[in-house]
Amino acid sequence: MGYARPFALEPSAPIVREERACAESGKLLGLELLRFGSALAVLFFHYRHFAHLHGMPTVPRDSVPFYGLLWPLYEYGQYGVQIFWGISGYIFFWKYGPAIHAKSVAARDFFWLRVSRLYPLHIATLGAVIALEAIHRHLTGQNFIYRTDDGGLFVRQLFLATDWGPQAPFSFNGPIWSISAEVAVYAAFFLIVGRFAPTMRLCASVILAGLALQLAGVDWVSVACATYFFAGGLAALFRPKSPWPAAAALASLVGLCAMSGILGDRDKLPMVLLLAVPCLLVLTSRDWPLLNRWQNPVQAAGNLTYSSYLLHFPLQLLLAIVVAASGVVPPLASSWFLAAYLGATLAAAVLSYRWFELPVQRWIRQRTLKLAA
Repeated sequence: MGYARPFALEPSAPIVREERACAESGKLLGLELLRFGSALAVLFFHYRHFAHLHGMPTVPRDSVPFYGLLWPLYEYGQYGVQIFWGISGYIFFWKYGPAIHAKSVAARDFFWLRVSRLYPLHIATLGAVIALEAIHRHLTGQNFIYRTDDGGLFVRQLFLATDWGPQAPFSFNGPIWSISAEVAVYAAFFLIVGRFAPTMRLCASVILAGLALQLAGVDWVSVACATYFFAGGLAALFRPKSPWPAAAALASLVGLCAMSGILGDRDKLPMVLLLAVPCLLVLTSRDWPLLNRWQNPVQAAGNLTYSSYLLHFPLQLLLAIVVAASGVVPPLASSWFLAAYLGATLAAAVLSYRWFELPVQRWIRQRTLKLAA
């Protein structure tokens, strides 16, 4: 049963959020930390891309910085995509579910909210990757990691439609594949919740339907995304005030990790994650008073997930061009190089979010939406 795309050089994707989704003091700060941690896992997992730099000698897998401590991130960071899908479902059921069912959110407004959040950086990074890959081909005779020579794939990626149906090859800014699957699920979510009340029974029904389709051989990323998305919805609808359910969620999470053999069997991990994600969300979505004093930096870190996800491959590609042009090969085993990679990606994400994404998002919404203050 498949819940994720092939593991080799697999991108992962973070979810998107509204800029005021966690404005209430202390609300969902645990989810923000979980989101940021999952984004870092993606960056660690894609550290392997540097092994494909022009002229790079073979680097033993266990020689990368802090491998003995961080090996789960290097080896299994791609599973952050399932966690992101679950967080996305939680946020959407919490923020939009009742309003959509009550017809308080028009389809047009819902559409432009998503477009204004997703498209500006998607279009910018897509154009950047096309230009940078052309330079890399000129220097080395080949693309870096992903192909950019298929017009049909370009059109599908342009409209975030690469993974609505059967799996497509990774291409252009490859990590966008998971965002594409989410776009299909956003539309399904709006239609389903508009017709049926957002209840735990509804979420369970969609999850079972998704599992049935996958057992029947429908290996679509959007179907897998829907199962995790509605599993996140289950967690959003199950928000008891008593601490005991959270304790039970923690115990269940520990038990599921033990059952999986501590990340031992990749074939079983997707199913284990499908059970673990709601437990993890119930646990992290509790009110954590300790985080209240750090609310602003925690929320700021959460805002960087989409930016860091879409920007990290173009930045890697830019380095690949520098390496190909100069012949200077970076030391992948150096902790300083790892720190520079992470620091540059997060710094670019901060600049992108503040000075590009937010201004363009506001400009689009001012011209397309008629929302109450």
